Amino acid sequence: MFDIHTHSTHSDGTDTPAELVLKARAVGLSLFALTDHDSLRGIPEAARAAREIGLPFLAGCELEAEYEDTLHILGIGLDIENEALKALIREKDRCRNERNRRLTEKLLHLGVDVAPALPEPELLTRGHFADALVELGYAKDRFDAFDRFIGSGAPAFVKAEQPSPEEVVGIIRAAGGTAIIAHPMKMKRCDPAELIRDMARLGIEGVEAHYCGATEGETRRFASLARENGLFVSCGSDCHGLRRPSSPIGGAWRDCEELKRTERLLIERYF
Repeated sequence: MFDIHTHSTHSDGTDTPAELVLKARAVGLSLFALTDHDSLRGIPEAARAAREIGLPFLAGCELEAEYEDTLHILGIGLDIENEALKALIREKDRCRNERNRRLTEKLLHLGVDVAPALPEPELLTRGHFADALVELGYAKDRFDAFDRFIGSGAPAFVKAEQPSPEEVVGIIRAAGGTAIIAHPMKMKRCDPAELIRDMARLGIEGVEAHYCGATEGETRRFASLARENGLFVSCGSDCHGLRRPSSPIGGAWRDCEELKRTERLLIERYF
């Protein structure tokens, strides 16, 4: 039983890396990865906690890449000291900081000051801005915040610069990692078959077909597309702690042979 898509307080989750490890053990996971957005800062803490309880752990990261729709790629089994990977993370930090500066300015021009409600993590995401808009009464929930203020097409939207999928996959592989397309069922503006074919050509090895919130039809479709393209089928909760209670750690796991095969593949590759 595995979960290789989770987020901690080092991006937009509410649990520390060590707390996530303890939750992973509590639900019976036998393989776990931390994949914070564009950040490796939580990996040492998670790795130490996992070693202490004997839980197989993979260092990971969720990286956005440029595509016709929002494309997130999971890299797991990473060497976090790889220089190309560290350079990519530094560049993403720079681009995100610039995006956040411009986003803040646009909100201020709308008469909205979110600074009093923004936390001060080392990685400030749009999710934090959405939460601030809700807390200050400008939006009724996260969906409303994105729809009316900071989402694509909204008045304060700022598109962040992103590397190409080729660059992201190449760096993941250079760092000894395995690249997996994250939650493809959320990519509504592109053709699913074309998406998976494109990613397979670039060297992505897995498809996150089992995902909290996916319908049975979506899971079957993306599992089938993975098999057609010679890719393995993966699962991930996309756990964010209290920010996403409907996606608990381990919540995407299904007791099926294709996921058991994937777990065996990853265990053999990294342990």
